[in-house]
Amino acid sequence: MQSTTGKVGFVGGMDIPLIRDFFVGFAAGAKWAKPTITVLDPVFVGDWGDPTKGKELAISLIEQGADSLYAAGGKSGLGALEAAHEKSVKAYGVDACQCYLYPEITASATKRTDIAVYEMVMKTLLGTFKGGVYNNGVKEGWTGCCRLPEEVGFWETFFNFTHPPISSAVMDKLLQAQDKIVMGEIIVPSGFS
Repeated sequence: MQSTTGKVGFVGGMDIPLIRDFFVGFAAGAKWAKPTITVLDPVFVGDWGDPTKGKELAISLIEQGADSLYAAGGKSGLGALEAAHEKSVKAYGVDACQCYLYPEITASATKRTDIAVYEMVMKTLLGTFKGGVYNNGVKEGWTGCCRLPEEVGFWETFFNFTHPPISSAVMDKLLQAQDKIVMGEIIVPSGFS
């Protein structure tokens, strides 16, 4: 919704199903929020620890017109976020809130492993834990966004910073997406298929 060029890009660490999962969710969300958006083909560093190459690939997307970048690549992704900062384009972090790094980082997709681990420990203590794969997400609070009301205070306290304001239209769309995912009206696609 914040793109003025109508093009967004994605920089991944490795071209593996897990990171493809991040990409397909990002692409679907971008198209849902702004149907006219062009999601450029994803680029992959081929490594988790190469911020120089992450930055170079991010610059290549910016040169193709992307004015918003999502980086999911560990230390390599930090290079992509640095490129967004240097080129003054919007960026989105991953795993934990990365918004404190640069003012261009508007939001971050979050993995709330603290909640997931706590719930598994409690199930174990209560004797209700069953082995297997747990594939929980937004509905269960295991994934989210650092801009959601239930998360913003946690991340701002943890990193001792304050998010800059975002437009009410963007915030409303984020909350609408969360509600629709929780209600099952939006099924986030998977990169594992």
